[in-house]
Order: sequence, then structure tokens, then C-alpha cells
Amino acid sequence: MRIPIFAVFVIPAFATIAAAQSPTAPATPSPPPAAAPAPAPSGITRDDYIAKARDAAEKRAATRFDAMDTDHDGILTPDEIAAYRAAHPRHTKTGTTD
Repeated sequence: MRIPIFAVFVIPAFATIAAAQSPTAPATPSPPPAAAPAPAPSGITRDDYIAKARDAAEKRAATRFDAMDTDHDGILTPDEIAAYRAAHPRHTKTGTTD
């Protein structure tokens, strides 16, 4: 017994459409969407501040990684880290009075 291709693909599609259109249960109204927090009258909210700081920190970290990764293979080796730190010292010992 051979089943035509039409019957294999089209009949199940019509059955799915018919099932989706038949009302099985009364539709319940969805709850109203949660109100978005009102923007601060003049300023920035704590959440916005944190999100912007996080975005800026991620951009700085990506830039720093690219500068440290001298062979651009996507992996920082201990030698690359040491070379970057030697070229970019954070603190100098000048100006200390002990």
C-alpha cells in the first residue's frame, strides 16, 4: 500500500490548523503587564547606572585584552601578561618618603 506524499504532509497540517482553531477552553484574560519603573525626574536610576558601568567595564576589559594579546590568538600567555605589565606599570616608587 502506497500513501501519496500529499496525504503524508498536507493532512497532518490541516489537522493541526483545525485543532488550533477549535475552542477547547474559554480564553482567560492575561494579567496586565507590569508597570515599568518611572524614570527619575532628573538623574539616573541605580539599575541604569550599574548597567552602564558594566557595559563600560566590559569594553575596557576587551580593549585591554586585545592590547595584551600581542599574537592575536585569543589566549593570554604568562609571557604576554608579564610584557604588558612591564610596559604599563600601575604604581611607581618615585615620590615615596619612608
